[in-house]
Amino acid sequence: RWYMLTNAQPWDNLKFDEMGLDETRRKLFGTLYNTYNFFATYANVDAFDGNNFDSFKYGKIVELSKRPEIDRWIISLLHSLIKEVDADLSNYEPTNAGRKIFEFVDKHLSNWYVRLCRRRFWKGDKNEDKLAAYQTLNECLVTLSKLMAPIAPFFADWLYGNLNKVTQAENHLSVHLAYFPKAQEAAIDQGLEQRMSYAQRITTLVLSLRKKEAIRVRQPLQKILLPVLNEAFKLQVQAVEDLILSELNVKEFEYVSDKLDIKKTDL
Repeated sequence: RWYMLTNAQPWDNLKFDEMGLDETRRKLFGTLYNTYNFFATYANVDAFDGNNFDSFKYGKIVELSKRPEIDRWIISLLHSLIKEVDADLSNYEPTNAGRKIFEFVDKHLSNWYVRLCRRRFWKGDKNEDKLAAYQTLNECLVTLSKLMAPIAPFFADWLYGNLNKVTQAENHLSVHLAYFPKAQEAAIDQGLEQRMSYAQRITTLVLSLRKKEAIRVRQPLQKILLPVLNEAFKLQVQAVEDLILSELNVKEFEYVSDKLDIKKTDL
């Protein structure tokens, strides 16, 4: 009746941005599709069925504590995401939930975890490390399908169906019949999440400086000067120093005290 009285249309206040929609298609659905494609390609080659390889019957899930640090990091981040998305959906904030899923997929899962772990999937040997990589990525994809089911029902169901059809880990015909994930506090390591965040931000910053100075990544550099804001920050960076140096093709770090007259970088 209100619309009839004011001549307003129900779609007048809707906001629709074609460019924003295309960005979501590319960065969320496109990236997640490519990540699944990467997983499925090598899982088919290695005959991975969710827990084992056909020629390597390990017989159980590799314990989280026995997986490499990067596996423990992405699983920790995944369970932190479960808590945040659950809270947002409970508060009727699907937009916030969607943005957090978007960031996890684009920034962390695809552009960091999969990129750094590609060789673990490529190598021919079927061992516990390779099995852990498959199990970790499979868990991330299955959990993401459940998290995004309320806001992207068709894509989520397609992703879940493809994964569960092979593993048969759950007796559900659809993701919409599956239970919503529950965060496992024991899997969350905030210290690990923080130091990996430092690694990501330092890497992004130095790569931008390389681009600005037209210095390609394949050209090795002698050292990075990194301002030390406090001892805790230094210890966290040192824990992921080798990873950063490898990503940036730099030989060493030089930690500079913030007492010197050097501009501090907000990390």
